[in-house]
Amino acid sequence: MQKLYCYVDESGQDTGGKLFIVAVVISGNERDALLKLVEQFEEESGKGKFKWGKAAHKKRLEYLRRVFAEKQFGESFRYSLFRGTTDFDLATILAIAKAVNWRKPTAKYAVNVYVDGLSKSKRLEYSRQLHKLGIPVRQVRGIPKDENNALTRLADALAGLVRDAISGDNQEIEALFESAKRRGRLVEV
Repeated sequence: MQKLYCYVDESGQDTGGKLFIVAVVISGNERDALLKLVEQFEEESGKGKFKWGKAAHKKRLEYLRRVFAEKQFGESFRYSLFRGTTDFDLATILAIAKAVNWRKPTAKYAVNVYVDGLSKSKRLEYSRQLHKLGIPVRQVRGIPKDENNALTRLADALAGLVRDAISGDNQEIEALFESAKRRGRLVEV
């Protein structure tokens, strides 16, 4: 049975429902190799382990340029936009389901989901709802802030990029976002 790994983060709860973005990094058996690559890009770009909002602008752009240039990632980066909702859990669940279903394996598979900041009490709810949506979930885990890994930080960076690009405040970010979408590196689901 093939395993899929989904690393999930969001941006936009502070907008009061005007805009909510969920980013999902999906990998299969290549997860460990991708994790090492992302850690390497964090170090080389100078971004380090900082999340999107804490990293210096120039360093986070360099980091994502390296990530988007790496062909090994293929179509691993997906995101969903939601407007006019404050049901952030439902939006996150729907985004995970859409991300998995966009290119799900043809063979039997199971999904491991890692959601940044998800409480223990919500794991079962997420698992149940994903099962109802036809996603064969093996496990759902919440990732505490002090335990996040490079793929979780990548999901954070993708959500931050999408949000910043949509806000239209920076042409450099908009250009990187549009280029990643055009080349199929970042897919809206």
